[in-house]
Amino acid sequence: MHLVHIVLTHPDLPQPSSADAERVLDILWAHVDHRSGIEHIRTRPGPGAVDLGLFFSGDGSHGASHAAAALAGLLAALPGWAATAPR
Repeated sequence: MHLVHIVLTHPDLPQPSSADAERVLDILWAHVDHRSGIEHIRTRPGPGAVDLGLFFSGDGSHGASHAAAALAGLLAALPGWAATAPR
């Protein structure tokens, strides 16, 4: 299993709450393509952002392009949110 960690920000939510992080989690699970290899998703509110962890099955042999394709599909389900690398 391998982890992809990103930070989500939203201009209307300068300080996301636990409820905001849970809403993001619910939306993502509703849009997961089960062929993507995503086994777990974790969200946590942080200072000015929601931390997102996507856990993929396997040893990472699918590579970055596989994770990027899955992530792009999920982010499309989150209008208004922007994804950046962790700080």
